[in-house]
Amino acid sequence: MTILDIALSDNAGPRYKQVADQLATLIENGTLSANVRLPTHRALADQLGVTVGTVTRAYAEAERRGLVEARVGAGTYVCARETNHWTFDTPHSSQLECHFGYNVPPLLDRADMLNRAMQKLAGNPATLNQLMLYQLPEGIMQHREVLAHWLQQQGVNLSADRLLFSSGAQHATQMALDAYCRAGDTLLVEKYSYPGLISLARQHQLSLKPLEMDDEGIIPESLDAACRLYQPRLIYSMPTLQNPTTATMSLERRHAILDVCRKHNLYLIEDEVNGLLPEERPDPFVNLDSEQVIHIGALSKCLAPGLRVGYIQVPQRLYEQMTTTLQNHSWMTSPLLTGIATELIQSGDAVRVLSQIRSEMKVRLEITREILGDFDLRTSESCFHIWLTLPEHLRLGEFVTAATENGISLKSAELFVPPGGAVPPAVRLSVSSPANRDILRSGLLKVRELLEQEPTGGFAL
Repeated sequence: MTILDIALSDNAGPRYKQVADQLATLIENGTLSANVRLPTHRALADQLGVTVGTVTRAYAEAERRGLVEARVGAGTYVCARETNHWTFDTPHSSQLECHFGYNVPPLLDRADMLNRAMQKLAGNPATLNQLMLYQLPEGIMQHREVLAHWLQQQGVNLSADRLLFSSGAQHATQMALDAYCRAGDTLLVEKYSYPGLISLARQHQLSLKPLEMDDEGIIPESLDAACRLYQPRLIYSMPTLQNPTTATMSLERRHAILDVCRKHNLYLIEDEVNGLLPEERPDPFVNLDSEQVIHIGALSKCLAPGLRVGYIQVPQRLYEQMTTTLQNHSWMTSPLLTGIATELIQSGDAVRVLSQIRSEMKVRLEITREILGDFDLRTSESCFHIWLTLPEHLRLGEFVTAATENGISLKSAELFVPPGGAVPPAVRLSVSSPANRDILRSGLLKVRELLEQEPTGGFAL
């Protein structure tokens, strides 16, 4: 049994906080390393001579701080705080034959259009010099008008006078949490959620509470129950091509979710980073109630991730606070990058790239269904990834390890589960990521071989 070097004092404040503080020290100095299992509540209570309730509160406090995580049926473990598996720096990427790990647009040649956009800017020295100066945090109004008009043409009703630029959707999400949350607040999320959001919540010391989902996404009754139980600060949702399940909410479901939010005076963060990919989709939440929704989007999926141009629109009464937050983060989003982005929009290149992405993904998804169609997979029109549930005889960890050994990079369901949630036997494969269709087909065939392997039947004591 693990023995923790913890000593309590009668004069050092509440005992549960003393335990949490000393756990933090043990983790910080390396005495407790990542993925170490902590003693059970009863065992630590007996060791320290306190009640089980005190240890329960201590572990909950440590989890709120992002130090530990409770794994259903397995116990409480030290978090791997320095490892963000959702990032792009794969240590052995040169040894991999097929990347299914990155939710990026399919590889396109963007050199000519970028060259034209930059030449257009360079051809007007006065404008170019202006872009090199400090701007207001809100950004250049002409750029905001171009983006807002283009988004309206795509079916997203944002207002130029309320829209703010960000350095991608991840940055916009971080600003929303900075502006409207405090450490210890509760944030409601989908049962399986974007790993970048989970990482941000840990950094902000927020308590994530997962909501039950069906084929459309969040179930309204689950949201209503969670609001009554937790009094959350915000709810985060990806209603279109949800990451990782690929679910898209119907219009009826979106109205039902907003009804619950209004009932409990709850703001909804709408992450629509995938929202422009399908040709047809329901109205985004922001179209239905702009005063209840914090809308986040980006040009990363539909144009070019390297531009790092995202955007956020918040309810009018929250606008000033968000502007201040943006100013505190970076003073402004690079006007040179927003200038390039708006040139790409005005020239028609943005629409052409989006059309190319849709066409390429249609072919890639057809290839995917052809090879893996006999298995339990979910995807949707123009979606960059599939959500693949493993056959019953396969173990998730062993499957991911076997895939890596066979040169295949993919994402385990474990990365998408908020702390304390049960991990389903599933993986996410980003079929947009392989460099070409031949590599895609080769990788999918290897995945199928792994899925078809029979269990060994062995066991260990």
